[in-house]
Amino acid sequence: MKRYDLAIIGSGPCGYVSAIRAGQLGMEVCVFEGGTTGGVCLNRGCIPTKVLSESSSVLYGIERSGEFGIDLKGCEIDFLRIRKRKDAIVKRLVHGVEMLLKAKKIELIKETAEIKGPGHIVTNKVEIEANSILIASGSLPLEIQGMEFDGEYIISSSDMLGLEKIPKSIVIIGGGVMGCEFASIFSTFGSEITMVEMMEHLLPNEDAEIAGKIEQIFKKKGIRIFTKTKVEKIDKTSDGVNVGLSNGESVPGEKALIAVGRAPNSRALGLDALGVENNNGWIKVDRNFRTSISNIYAAGDVTGGVLLAHVASREGICAVEAMQDKEGVLDYNVVPNCIFTHPEIATVGLSEKKAKDNGLDARSRKFLFSALGKAHILGELDGFVKIVVDNASDKILGAQIIGPHATELIAELTVCVQFGITSEKLAGVIHAHPTLSEVIQEASEALHNRAIHAL
Repeated sequence: MKRYDLAIIGSGPCGYVSAIRAGQLGMEVCVFEGGTTGGVCLNRGCIPTKVLSESSSVLYGIERSGEFGIDLKGCEIDFLRIRKRKDAIVKRLVHGVEMLLKAKKIELIKETAEIKGPGHIVTNKVEIEANSILIASGSLPLEIQGMEFDGEYIISSSDMLGLEKIPKSIVIIGGGVMGCEFASIFSTFGSEITMVEMMEHLLPNEDAEIAGKIEQIFKKKGIRIFTKTKVEKIDKTSDGVNVGLSNGESVPGEKALIAVGRAPNSRALGLDALGVENNNGWIKVDRNFRTSISNIYAAGDVTGGVLLAHVASREGICAVEAMQDKEGVLDYNVVPNCIFTHPEIATVGLSEKKAKDNGLDARSRKFLFSALGKAHILGELDGFVKIVVDNASDKILGAQIIGPHATELIAELTVCVQFGITSEKLAGVIHAHPTLSEVIQEASEALHNRAIHAL
């Protein structure tokens, strides 16, 4: 029976990244993957969703081409070609991960793993022992009881990425990140979109002003939105579904997308038999990502924390470093969160409300993209950046952006939050003109009532 220093279950952004880090630390590593290399993020999440988002952005640009003095006629969507491009990109990146693991001399075992003991893993064909085990098995789309996925009419986010044609209408149940991204993509593709969210507004975990802005933009696009509304039932019809709402209305659609959250992908691991402490499958870990069994660790989505690919990667690295008695650094207060709607949304750190709820004396100021020359050049005037600071120290506590290229712009503000940069110092940084980054400089100046291009 072969023995390894570390066996990792799952090859997603937590699994393969932590495997490479372990190899750098001199550990002999194997990775088990029962599905496709790269996990959910690469195959059924981040990457394919953003490929569709980019196609919708290109279409949006074509539809507006007249604004730029270019008349394009006869534009048609070839959804099959969009799908083929998506699949080709995913295949290329999967191959890249596999080549990376091979180059690092990490053994990839394409089998579904079950943990039989603290250092013992078996599959249908393989049995190994390891000094340590890292569970990085990720998460799955969450089903609603009585409205289970059928892959045809009631579908998951994974099913959405496998569609062969653009639905005429989609009822999206859940107004979080996934729901908003698919609403943005498929409304641009021409689907009639209805969104149902039980909380007060879309994106309930985000700044209320950001959420209000995206709702306003969505409604202008013709997206129908129900907030503070529950789905009572979904009836299948001859050509789709009828979604019954708590307000008494019934909404027809060709598809019903359930986008209400994620569930842990841990059922097949044998956790209960092992005695690994968990909460309905979400694995409990300490600050070093160690489970209730000393040589079994868990990181990424399966622990139920912040379900983001870049967080999973960092957690995996920290877990591996903890195995080597190194102190991994992970501050959840400085995690950037990106939403690939149109316009994009990106946030980091605390909103003003959350800062005050935490007992901090905080203030915020915002600056509109519409005041920037570059935004006019791009024809992208919707949105703003908001910066939150601590009044006593002037340190930047957080930032929220909705607008063009927000997911790229947030990186500068993430650095500021992580290293305690003051808004005064940020305001003194020269930003190139004409660029979208000037909105950050102006917002930091606005905190001191010195914004140049504000009325």
